[in-house]
Amino acid sequence: MNLSLLLVRCCLSAVFLFSGFDKLFDWAEAQREVVGFGLPMPALFAAATIGVQLGGGLSVLLGFYTRFGSLLLMAFTAAATLLVHWPVGAPNPTMALTTSLEHLAIIGGFVLLTVTGPGTLALAGRR
Repeated sequence: MNLSLLLVRCCLSAVFLFSGFDKLFDWAEAQREVVGFGLPMPALFAAATIGVQLGGGLSVLLGFYTRFGSLLLMAFTAAATLLVHWPVGAPNPTMALTTSLEHLAIIGGFVLLTVTGPGTLALAGRR
């Protein structure tokens, strides 16, 4: 069970760590992405997104405050799905639905970690 939870943490955190570092190392593109989604204050939203993705991703990966990191990324994923990835009148509704269902699966993984915790193969398990 503990090895399975470690695998779940690695798989879930990889998505957010990759995205967060990608935005961090291409700051201009991160802001253009925010503008493209029609959100105001691109620098603020880009910085907040990077902070949530990297902070939550590291928390989940390391098993340190895993429940908090999972809840944070769960809320972030739900908000991103509703506000960004499922726009009204999406030009490709099938792709929007597929992306939304993938995000729903990610949220399910975070529900698992919120209920079970990180397992013993985690920083929190090394007391």
